[in-house]
Amino acid sequence: MNVKETLNITSQELMKTGSPDAKLEAEVLLRHVLKIDRATMFSELEENLSEDSVNNIAALVKRRIQREPLAYITGTKEFYGLMFEVSEDVLIPRPETELLVDMAITKAKLLKKNEVTIVDVGTGSGAIAVSLAVNIPNSSVIAVDLSKSALEMADENRRAHGMYSRVKLRLGNLLDPVTDNIDILVSNPPYIRKDRLAFLQDEVLKEPLMALDGGEDGLTLIKELLSQARHKMASTSVILFEIDSDQGAEAAKISKSYFPLGEVTVLRDLNNDDRAVLIELNTSY
Repeated sequence: MNVKETLNITSQELMKTGSPDAKLEAEVLLRHVLKIDRATMFSELEENLSEDSVNNIAALVKRRIQREPLAYITGTKEFYGLMFEVSEDVLIPRPETELLVDMAITKAKLLKKNEVTIVDVGTGSGAIAVSLAVNIPNSSVIAVDLSKSALEMADENRRAHGMYSRVKLRLGNLLDPVTDNIDILVSNPPYIRKDRLAFLQDEVLKEPLMALDGGEDGLTLIKELLSQARHKMASTSVILFEIDSDQGAEAAKISKSYFPLGEVTVLRDLNNDDRAVLIELNTSY
């Protein structure tokens, strides 16, 4: 069986998942097994595959049909133009979360400090922390997580991108392990309401529950984070956290209650949905 035939069969099988990206997923799985890039794959469509390769692809397709996320199958996920290792121990980085990185980079430039101290709470794979370290050269990043397994994955990713000395890992709950004054606090916390968890896609339910469950109103961890942040932010600083699309008004109200002098803005993603909250603090006057 050649590459072209394998692609067609694989994409037809993957349509059973209901994914609109079955053809693209077929390409990803085939390239993962063959360890080739997309250009090479298309230049070798008539090349025959070994029996081992065909069997390996079929095994991965079976896992995908059982709703295992594609990123867990390949063990990698792209985020902010960088490739990160992922496993079932961490939340899969998503494109909409790149909004946090974009805004943090913009605000870091405006701070005009020789060194910007950034804290990423609930770092998981370290995708946000490493992306910020790579794109903000004068930053010192502290990545916090409650999961030891997640921090081991973050360690792999900071090393892979040459950020070992710039990204420090801390095990603990929210800001408990942080003693530094924070210039930029960023977090993609659990924000799914408990009563909605059962209705999530099967693929999402394969991800760590701890990274999804935001409590009864979806904002439990966010309230705790903001409560701790009141005593740890620098005089001129920024807080950024991701929210669900229907939490904008309530999250902004909560933010204002913890930081009445702060400027609170709800940020929208590319789909024009509420996606994050920005709190800008300036208590230096």
